[in-house]
Amino acid sequence: MKPIAQTMTFVAILFAAMCCGCAPTLSEIQLQEREGLIWMFPGVEGGPLALTDARRAFRDAGVKSRIRTHDYGRPFGLFANLMAYDSNRRAAKDIAAQILEYRVKHPDAPIDLVGYSGGGGMAVMVAEAVAEDVRLHNVILCQPAISPAYNLSEALRRIDGTLVNLYAPNDWFMLGLGTSLFGTMDRQYVSAAGKVGFTEPLILDDPVLGAHFQQQKWTPDLISKGHGGMHTGILTYGWNLNTVAPWLVTDRVESGELRE
Repeated sequence: MKPIAQTMTFVAILFAAMCCGCAPTLSEIQLQEREGLIWMFPGVEGGPLALTDARRAFRDAGVKSRIRTHDYGRPFGLFANLMAYDSNRRAAKDIAAQILEYRVKHPDAPIDLVGYSGGGGMAVMVAEAVAEDVRLHNVILCQPAISPAYNLSEALRRIDGTLVNLYAPNDWFMLGLGTSLFGTMDRQYVSAAGKVGFTEPLILDDPVLGAHFQQQKWTPDLISKGHGGMHTGILTYGWNLNTVAPWLVTDRVESGELRE
């Protein structure tokens, strides 16, 4: 993204945050950065505003890290964002460079990536793009629009915690029919891993990396948390509060469960 476009995007996000009364001050950002960094990647149809409830859920759950949100830079660019493989790869490299700058300043703080739908593909691309000595903590994929046979080895080599795939078999329209017709983020015309899960062991070159990989299937008990089993459930406050946020709180434990 060009500098002018980056500036305009930042101003727009800051203005929206101020309107909501939630714009952090510079000192608050500095304190958050000492706690950690979370990059969020929305689906291809939405910008930062699409993840408003998710960010609010993270804060209410006790997440203290700074939260940054990727913007594709193409308003209403649903299919353009989905199909722009080369552009998405370039954006991933740019974000990886920003993560490196953060790591130099904060060598011990956790860095997490959270991707929703098409943003799950972006999260994987960013994980692959960071230098291997820039360690990531957790990478959470929320019904990612990436192919089930995608090889996750390069991403897993940069993760000290867990890469977790949260998938929902009932997501037949967007990640079944949709990705079969228009393709996944890695340009495969199949039902996505966000619907059917990743195919093991095809995702791994090195079985040792499997210790850093988990999949969690949607179950009906999540209806009470706000996720009805289809695609938009990943955007709800309750589901993010109870399912995603526990992987991100500062005092989380290895299993991803909140401490009592």
